[in-house]
Amino acid sequence: MSLTTPQPTLQQLGDELSRATERDVRRARSRPIRRVALAVVILAVIGTGTAAAAGLFSPKQIEAAMPAGAVLFDQTDPTCAHQGSNGAFRCTLATAPTVDGPGYLGTKETLVVAGKIAGGCIGRDEAGLTWDCYVGQDAVDQEIITKDFLGEPAGPSRG
Repeated sequence: MSLTTPQPTLQQLGDELSRATERDVRRARSRPIRRVALAVVILAVIGTGTAAAAGLFSPKQIEAAMPAGAVLFDQTDPTCAHQGSNGAFRCTLATAPTVDGPGYLGTKETLVVAGKIAGGCIGRDEAGLTWDCYVGQDAVDQEIITKDFLGEPAGPSRG
């Protein structure tokens, strides 16, 4: 070591320590921000019903979504199975709907999952025992609901 090498002053050491700490804090902040941003994107996807179109709902969830979306399905004990694409289900009711009407062929009702419109169902017979249900974009394609209605807050409707 040379005696002529200038030694850093206390001020210079403090400045360097401050810069190093600031860099570390910035790096630490960027990771959680990325995680939060990813979480927000995931929630937005789920909220708009895209998750439904991706096949993230099971037949059991659709069975629960029917009475959550329409009073017509109360106490009908639906049983559903995947039909073709991930967003399509064929549902059969154990008992016919008790809501008075001229018949259920072509009747359209909403599906509600976690308080949001996730899709809808179309009646396939006059007695109202067979329904084709669609989630996400499939429900929009079947003209049961509109794109802007998908993911909106909702409760059971009166049919």
